[in-house]
Amino acid sequence: MPIEGVRPARTRQRSVPPTRPQVGQTEEELSEEAIRALEEGRADHAAGRTFTMAEIKRELGIES
Repeated sequence: MPIEGVRPARTRQRSVPPTRPQVGQTEEELSEEAIRALEEGRADHAAGRTFTMAEIKRELGIES
């Protein structure tokens, strides 16, 4: 039941900013190894698997 003399709050339209532009190579330009890595990453994400930064660095061969 509305309260007399009180106006309902106005809602404003939320605009969603566009996603980051895709800079770089398209999948047609990627190597087979890069495409396989993307597919593995997508599968891991879909399965809800997460990795620590140490695991990622070890996988990529990055020394701390």
